Parts: sequence; structure tokens; C-alpha cells
Amino acid sequence: MNRTEKENFVSEFNGLLSNTKFVLVTQYKGLSVEEISSLRRQVKEKDASFKVTKNSLAKRAIKDTDYEKLEQFFVGPTAVAFSEDPVSAAKVLYDFSKDNEKLKIIGGAMGTQELNYDEIKQLASLPSMEAIRAKLVSLISSPLSNIVSLLNEPSSKIVRLINLKQQNH
Repeated sequence: MNRTEKENFVSEFNGLLSNTKFVLVTQYKGLSVEEISSLRRQVKEKDASFKVTKNSLAKRAIKDTDYEKLEQFFVGPTAVAFSEDPVSAAKVLYDFSKDNEKLKIIGGAMGTQELNYDEIKQLASLPSMEAIRAKLVSLISSPLSNIVSLLNEPSSKIVRLINLKQQNH
């Protein structure tokens, strides 16, 4: 990588980190190219990114971002995952690290809040945004379907229901 390429990498990576909500720093010592490619695919499926970084460039890239405090973790073979959805990214990396001990989660941050391994593990155990959205939709649609079924009833049943409600008040 020549000097211009390094400057471009630092600038682009700084821009990405400045506009993301979650960053996770990992060490990947011993992972094969095939394993890293597999992990990248899994991370990408969750609309996140996984980038192997050169420590000196990563340290320069995190300057003037919320993630500057993570500088201490850039030692050895490191890679960074970042995403708008902290739960999905944490879940993918945590699950991968359980199955492959060569990937170690060493730290992270969500906005200005630094996260340790246990906090990242807790984050990974939460339901994903897709699961939360699905649950909300079912909670909202359930009362609506009850109203629709009620409105499809004969009008005499509706009148009886209204009368019953008025008697209870």
C-alpha cells in the first residue's frame, strides 16, 4: 500500500466509523482465508461489515470518532466489525467465536459507550431488530383483526356488545 492508498483508507474508514452506531474489535489469529470469507458473508447478511485492518491505519482512522477509546485494542491481528444494528452484528460475531475459538472478541463500543466482552455477550443474546419488528407487528395486528372480525358480525351482536359495555359503566 503506497502513501496515497493509506491516506485514502484512513479517510474512508474514518468516514464509515463516524457514521456507524456500533463497532466491535476482534483478533483473528489463526483463521484461514476461507473462515474469514465465511465470517464476512455472515456479517454482510446482517447488513454489517467486517474489515481486517492494519493497526497503525486503524488507530489513525478512529481519531476524532466516538470510537477513539478503542485504540488500546489494536494490537496483533485485528479486524473490525461495524453496523447500524448492534444486536445483529454482535450476535453473528459472538456465535462465530463460540464455534471457532480463533476469533476473539476483545472490545467494542456503541456510540460513546465502550463495551466489554460480557456486555457484548449480553447484546448478542437480545432478539434481533427483525424479531422485535415481527413481534410488534403481530401485537398491533391482533387487536385490529379482532375489530375487523367484530365489524363483520351481524349488527344485532354489535348492539348487544355496546349495550353490555354501557351497563358495566
